[in-house]
Amino acid sequence: MPTGRPTPPPRGAGPPPRGAGKFAAIAAVIVAMIIVVTFVGMNMQHAQTAKEQESGQVKPADAPMTEKDLGKLPAKPK
Repeated sequence: MPTGRPTPPPRGAGPPPRGAGKFAAIAAVIVAMIIVVTFVGMNMQHAQTAKEQESGQVKPADAPMTEKDLGKLPAKPK
């Protein structure tokens, strides 16, 4: 019989390292917070955009740039 050190258990066997459960819980909470903040922020942005559209305000990106753009009357000749 060989004597010496016993062979180590295969990888993945045995209890997880200390603190692994705590780390997983903290990571899950952080991911959940990111999802909630993103959801709330996008809803607030949508509400603001809807409010602006209902009041008739035009975003600068959508404003007519030239006389041929829709929504702007052509310049009257003098």
